[in-house]
Order: sequence, then structure tokens, then C-alpha cells
Amino acid sequence: MADQAGGEAGREGLFAALKNSLATLVAIGKTRAELFVTELEEEKLRLMSLWSKAIGAAFMLAVGIVLAIFCLALAFWEQRVIVFGIFAALFIGGALYLIASLKRQTAQPSKMFRASLSELEADMALLRRYRNKSE
Repeated sequence: MADQAGGEAGREGLFAALKNSLATLVAIGKTRAELFVTELEEEKLRLMSLWSKAIGAAFMLAVGIVLAIFCLALAFWEQRVIVFGIFAALFIGGALYLIASLKRQTAQPSKMFRASLSELEADMALLRRYRNKSE
């Protein structure tokens, strides 16, 4: 009879240990999900800030360049066709350079969520180590 009571206590201890392990795994998963969401929100805010600054800078630069070209055309009124032609060629060359740069940049893989992925890989390696020790 004493053996039965000891066996039941051992099973209860085993179930409690499994329950604690499961709770730990859920807590780890929750922490990793929170890290992922935080990184996503930070990246979204960073990109929105970058885009708004880039659009504002591009607009102001475009207006400034157009005004500068008109000033040059007025200053060299007799050669206005040459002035406009040179600036047209410069704009087309700049656009082609930016298109090539965009193609190179989009061909490279994104580095988004590297911290979350590396933490998940470390967790998986740790779990595999514990599983291999228990077997």
C-alpha cells in the first residue's frame, strides 16, 4: 500500500513538472511574440518617419532645382535652350542612377526581425539540448 501511495505521488510530481515545463514554454513563446510585435511597431514608426522626411525633402529639393533652373535660364536668356537641355540630361541621368540603385537594393534580403529570429533559434537549440539529455 505504501508503494501505491509513493507511485501516485511520483506521478503527481511528474505531471506537475510537465505542467511547469509547459507553462515555461508558453511564457517563452509569449515573450518572443511580444518582442516580435515591439520590433514590428518600432520598424513601422521608423519607416513612417523616414518616408515623411524623404517626401518632404524631395519636394523641397525639386522646387528649389526648378527655381534655380529658371534663374539660370533668365540669366542666360540667349542660351536658354542649352541650359534646359543640360538640366534635362542631368535629371534623366540622375533618374537612371536611382532606378539602378533601387534594383540593387531590392535584390538584397531584408534584415528585419533578425533579433527575434536569433532568439527563437537559441530557444529551439536549448530545448533540443534538454530533450536530448532527457532521452
